[in-house]
Amino acid sequence: MSAIPRRLLTDAVSVLTYQGEGAYGPVFAAKSVSVSCRAEAERQLVRNANGEEVVSELRLFVHPDDAAPVTVGSLVTFAGRQSTVLGVSPKARPGEVHHVEVSCT
Repeated sequence: MSAIPRRLLTDAVSVLTYQGEGAYGPVFAAKSVSVSCRAEAERQLVRNANGEEVVSELRLFVHPDDAAPVTVGSLVTFAGRQSTVLGVSPKARPGEVHHVEVSCT
């Protein structure tokens, strides 16, 4: 099994990477980056980084080589709508990552 073929990643999202908390709230990267993906606007119940059940409205499938800027708490813009990343989950078998699944609000 190798990484997801890039020809299947027909969508793109703009990502402002979450960098942590500052004195006035969350801090994000100064510039957004574009990430190729497959996007599915579908409502589903998922668990966030704290283990709480939350509703995800957007699911992204990202090539593992492109997933670095997509972290929990990052802001993602797809089709003019901004979402917050709830979870990032690499899908793999030992030694090989096929894709990274990203759940967003």
